Amino acid sequence: MCGIAGIVSLKEVQQEEIKLMTDSIAHRGPDAKGYYLNNSIALGHRRLSIIDLDARSNQPFFSKDNRYVIVFNGEIYNFKKIAEELAQHAIALHTTSDTEVIIEAFALWGTGFVHKLNGMFSFVIYDTLTKNTFLFRDRVGKKPLYYYSKDGLFLFGSEIKAILKHPAIANNHSVDISTISTFLQLGFIPEPKTFYKDIKKFPAGHYGILSSALELSILPYWNISHHIRSERSTTETAAFNQLKFLVNDSVHSRLVADVPVGIFLSGGIDSSLVAASAAQVARLKTFSIGFKESKFDESIYAEKVARHLNTDHHSYILRESEAVEMIDQYLNHFDELFADTSAIPTMLVSRLARQHVTVALTGDGGDELFLGYGSYTWATRLNNPLWKWASPLIKNVLQLSSSSRLKRAASLFEHVDEGKKRAHIFSQEQYFFSEKELREDVFSNSQIFSEWTYLSEVNLSTLSAAEQQALFDFQFYLRDDLLVKVDRASMFFGLECRSPLLDYRLTEFAVNLPESLKKRNGTTKYLLRKMLYEMVPAKYFNRPKWGFSIPLAQWMKNELRHFMNYLNEDNLDKTGIFNKAYVNNLIVRFMNGEDYLYNRLWVLMIIQKYLLKP
Repeated sequence: MCGIAGIVSLKEVQQEEIKLMTDSIAHRGPDAKGYYLNNSIALGHRRLSIIDLDARSNQPFFSKDNRYVIVFNGEIYNFKKIAEELAQHAIALHTTSDTEVIIEAFALWGTGFVHKLNGMFSFVIYDTLTKNTFLFRDRVGKKPLYYYSKDGLFLFGSEIKAILKHPAIANNHSVDISTISTFLQLGFIPEPKTFYKDIKKFPAGHYGILSSALELSILPYWNISHHIRSERSTTETAAFNQLKFLVNDSVHSRLVADVPVGIFLSGGIDSSLVAASAAQVARLKTFSIGFKESKFDESIYAEKVARHLNTDHHSYILRESEAVEMIDQYLNHFDELFADTSAIPTMLVSRLARQHVTVALTGDGGDELFLGYGSYTWATRLNNPLWKWASPLIKNVLQLSSSSRLKRAASLFEHVDEGKKRAHIFSQEQYFFSEKELREDVFSNSQIFSEWTYLSEVNLSTLSAAEQQALFDFQFYLRDDLLVKVDRASMFFGLECRSPLLDYRLTEFAVNLPESLKKRNGTTKYLLRKMLYEMVPAKYFNRPKWGFSIPLAQWMKNELRHFMNYLNEDNLDKTGIFNKAYVNNLIVRFMNGEDYLYNRLWVLMIIQKYLLKP
């Protein structure tokens, strides 16, 4: 796990340029730094040493024949197996690092070698002979990669801040207003766009070839949609046995490291399964974080699981003041519009873990792959012909309710086109703005609204409504929110996070499971639970799902009330983006008890904060 940055230019590159970019992401790699410069190209690297701690594995790293040079961020879990294949071709390795395996495999097999890799990665390889530059990003999008291409200059980096540090654009960049509508609806900006014009997210599951003339071709090599089979029948016994093999193999392969490894343990199904699987082969440290507000505190459940598994458990109870103090830090660190405040407890548990370990396993992916979210129940309901017919009446009745919770649910019954239904359900489950609100009410000028569209690459008729919603979450929410959150929060403290449930073999298996093996008689994650309950008693998990969140609505009325200043008339006039009367009405309704409006106000405040930066 590291930080990478680079420059490819039609002009000669100066060392100070790549140094500025690489130093801006020093938090990602506190153990070593290195640079490669050759006229029109520069590569920079910050190393967090995980595999082969020797300086011989520092980067940039050259192939044996000195033709190729690489900067790499991530981990390849099957690198030893690939090394054995290389040995069959008489390629002797001089380190025990996965970096050397990558570059020698690329030299031998070319771009197609990426199909051999099982891991999380973003890496860039420069060919000193052809002057071509190759960019790769892992299948799911665990590891970030951003790029800028304009006016004879190509830049890339693990974080946006690295690109913004380049002298050519440090004081010469502008925001992309078209992303605001999408952010207000989703709470994040999906790839390939960012909040900045000309800076893009390199797409997950793709590789790119940049010519010496700076012409970039981006090609796909993996998409979960392409692995969905029309026939998905299997017996429960066969599926269960395969699940156990895949989970155990994924977890155990991610325990390989030359530094201490731990586990984020929330006490929920997914992280507990990862911890239980790991406990079969090693006694690890586990980490949880809780809140003094009991509704949001699951740490007591994590402690029960930890005791049962005999882990070395570390728990931290978060004070409100600590989280409030980190609000500005989290918003600034993420570089662009990002609304997920669970980044704060993620940062704090990462800080706790980093005091003891360098690597932590997480339970990310279980909800999306095994139907764990409540939105999947809503997707099923709203697909029912009777519910569709009664939706207008239900909406009107709910809007008249005195209950904030029921009023919030009314918006789920808005009529939307079939192709936009999944985005609508997501936005309303997350308490963000609906497209209807954005089109009609939110903006000072209707022309500011920019429609977000996404195309399905699979015949969705093979999937149920719940599975379609889960696929949406996997392709957007997981990739551009949850994985971004974990990467930035953990790497802020130089901690590597690994997600066994997002092993690509497990994702391809899960997406083809019959729905009855994911949810049965109202029980979510049916097959995952069955595996977990062989190792941990079911009684530890008989409770509602809370998630990893903070009491934001409560804080916005108290400790964070000063953030409302971003939405006062003077500041709204300065940006000129939003309908002042509508925003003021939202504030009044929120303060008068319609608490579900908190996330709508939160995303408005974040945009205002970014636009009002000096």
